[in-house]
Amino acid sequence: MSVLAIDTSSRRRVVAVLAGRDGALQRAEVRGDAPVGVVLPRMVVELLHHDVEAVVVATGPGSYTGLRAGMAAALGAARGRAVPLHGIGSLEVVAAGWRADGVARGCVAVDAGRGFAHVAVCHAGPDGWRLDGAHRVAIDAAELRGAAVASTDDLPVPGVIAVDPAAALAAAVPRALGAPALTPRGLAAQYVE
Repeated sequence: MSVLAIDTSSRRRVVAVLAGRDGALQRAEVRGDAPVGVVLPRMVVELLHHDVEAVVVATGPGSYTGLRAGMAAALGAARGRAVPLHGIGSLEVVAAGWRADGVARGCVAVDAGRGFAHVAVCHAGPDGWRLDGAHRVAIDAAELRGAAVASTDDLPVPGVIAVDPAAALAAAVPRALGAPALTPRGLAAQYVE
């Protein structure tokens, strides 16, 4: 059995993966060449040809239109298969894919557009990164200078650590499954000021 995970929070790409409950990546679809409304339905249909025991969706922060499309697709897939739907924040996805050996503190960031990034300071712990609250900052903010910064986006930050978006989404599955399942009423995008 597999878990279908969907991340449409990026302005530049759509990611859908099949992963094991342990976060092992089984299959990945990453598209950045067409609008989310065009590529996501095809990706989901292709991945739903496999046995799926749960669906995970990135809840943001990120592209408002992308998040709505991803949540709608995830809700439809979960309801259609009668499986639970779980959510996870976009910054938690980045943190799940960041293997920072020897780094005790850093930042995870995703592109917020117009020269801004959604950022969370994170601290290393025994079970991976622990994130502090997310906030929106200018990409050239002092907070991002001199710190270890990881991202699934190509941010213009010196020394940014590139995190593979598909591997990160798969690695986030165990944490998402550890949280209570979402209900249709509880399905809401995360807004960051």
